[in-house]
Amino acid sequence: MTPPVPVITVENLSKSYPMGFWRKRVPVLSGLSFTVLPNEIVGFLGPNGAGKTTTIKILNHLAFPDSGRVTLFGEEAGKSPNLRRRIGFMPEQPYFYEYLTGREFLALCGRLCGMERDAIVARSREMFDRIGLAGAEDKAIRKYSKGMMQRLGLAQALLHDPELVILDEPMSGLDPMGRMEIRNVIRDLRAAGKTVFFSSHIVSDVEALCDRVIMILKGEKVAEDTVGELMGCEILYVEIVLSPSPPPAVLFGCGIPPEAVSVQGSAVVLRAPDVDEANRWVDLSRAAGARVCSLTPAKRHLEDVYVARVEAGRRDGNR
Repeated sequence: MTPPVPVITVENLSKSYPMGFWRKRVPVLSGLSFTVLPNEIVGFLGPNGAGKTTTIKILNHLAFPDSGRVTLFGEEAGKSPNLRRRIGFMPEQPYFYEYLTGREFLALCGRLCGMERDAIVARSREMFDRIGLAGAEDKAIRKYSKGMMQRLGLAQALLHDPELVILDEPMSGLDPMGRMEIRNVIRDLRAAGKTVFFSSHIVSDVEALCDRVIMILKGEKVAEDTVGELMGCEILYVEIVLSPSPPPAVLFGCGIPPEAVSVQGSAVVLRAPDVDEANRWVDLSRAAGARVCSLTPAKRHLEDVYVARVEAGRRDGNR
């Protein structure tokens, strides 16, 4: 079976900018390489200044690398106007003509994409409903909140029904309900066969949404894998909730260490260091008259992995 052609291919990408009075060139990207396959959701993680936005600008032919190669759908980025019609892009800080209404702004974006008038009207109506801006279509953009502008930026990226959607910090400025709605939109895009590549500082959203994650630091890739592989299967501890439970002193007498026992309201919570100890503590607790309400194995979150990789990279860089 022939492997699918990657939607995004980045090969040995390097980019530097002149900085300071002497205009010394400072590297922002150094030999960055990765691929994004069709119908994937890929998260792009890194601290401020890691090179995420520069990479995204190069993908959209808004910045140009010093060296390296970028292809989209197998074609060199920026060479074909038809290629650009297959891509939807939302920048980190979208710019709006604030005297326009939301409806007028999407109409302008639709014309720039070469859409027919009827298609613009129909898709605009769909977008306003889909991203939670229904009722604000005819309000001037200058009266929009930051969260509303963020939603409008996403709407223009999706207006022409692109095959590849590139989003730079799409959750920025959104409340929890807004983040949930945007996560649902991204899931719907994958269900419709689209490919999504997005950067974010909200690691929990990346963990919930993404098939794969690419982490960069100082312009270099420090990790790339599926979310499951990055998080691993290691169990950090097992939380056991007992209710009703005998007094903690009774549990101490059974051999459960005091530092592993805490009282939370009417329940007693035990934190066992591993599965074997958890099983032993359950038997001891039940023998003492306790009722086990729940056992929850705690695993590493993607945020833990991300912080560890960034800290390790910074230590290596300071040696």
